[in-house]
Amino acid sequence: MAGTFATWQPEYAARGLATFPYTASSADKKPLVRGYGKIGIQRSQQLALKMDADGLACMAGSRNKLTVIDIDARGAEGERLLAEAQRTFGRSRLITRTGRHGFHAYYKHNGEARRIRPDIRRPIDILGAGAIVLPPSRGLISNYEIIEGQLDDLKHLKSLQNNVAADCPADDLRSAVVGERDTKFWPYIKRYANQASTYEDLLDHARELNEMMATPLPDAQLVAKCQHWWRKTERGENKWGVGQFTTIDHSLIDEILMKDSDAFTLLMVLRRHHWGRPFAMANEMHAIMPDGGWRRQRFTAARDRLVNQWKLVREIRPASFRPPRAAQFVFVDHKSRVSKNGQ
Repeated sequence: MAGTFATWQPEYAARGLATFPYTASSADKKPLVRGYGKIGIQRSQQLALKMDADGLACMAGSRNKLTVIDIDARGAEGERLLAEAQRTFGRSRLITRTGRHGFHAYYKHNGEARRIRPDIRRPIDILGAGAIVLPPSRGLISNYEIIEGQLDDLKHLKSLQNNVAADCPADDLRSAVVGERDTKFWPYIKRYANQASTYEDLLDHARELNEMMATPLPDAQLVAKCQHWWRKTERGENKWGVGQFTTIDHSLIDEILMKDSDAFTLLMVLRRHHWGRPFAMANEMHAIMPDGGWRRQRFTAARDRLVNQWKLVREIRPASFRPPRAAQFVFVDHKSRVSKNGQ
């Protein structure tokens, strides 16, 4: 009984796509023949007579007149990004679900390059080159499948509406040379770890980018780095790509939040806006506290406890009337305060 490649190679050939055997059913996705980037219809037909596989792929780009928008996210988030991509690039006639439950949207090639995460905030790739796994290949989680359109739509694909053949705004990581890896490649991988759905997704993406660089890194180094940053991401310690943040020790939460929620809330508001510099805590601040503001007495009471009881804020300059100026405060390091108090 013929497998996926032998069965479906003639179907894709009839629609102008030169395919080759490919395995996508394990974490190590790869083509099963050499020179796959130069395979034409005739060579593809010869391969189908000699070998088989549980998957097949073709090359995006001018050879097969194909560009694919690749969305790695799955579920509701993947569907939202798919809709967003189609608003940006135009509606695709053919959409498939990938073996990891992401999405591929097919377009007619119009000079697009292979752009991995042109917008690093979104897990969307523009594949104008490289291998594209085709349905019904066997995938890691499930088989690739068409969810909108049919194979005959491959003959009638539309070009992307926006010109993405030009340079994208994000750094082109493929141009990173040896001296730029620490400033371009690894920071990107750290940020992507917060977007990746699994460690395997992170490693696959790192390997894909690594292959594009002029001097690729050793695979063992990729594995070690990706394992390190995935562990940090799972522990909530990876702050790359998540914007500005305020850290708080668990001991401080346990000590104050459960006993004095107002003082804790005031501390968080102050740290959000004033970390690393002196600040004022004038009475008028009561109006900008959560839930539409606090009563003045509630604010001043929380401020007094923060300074005198919890000793997490210290006055460095008192208020004065001549010249008129508010009192100035600084934060007291929580760990040093605990050490001094012997707690």
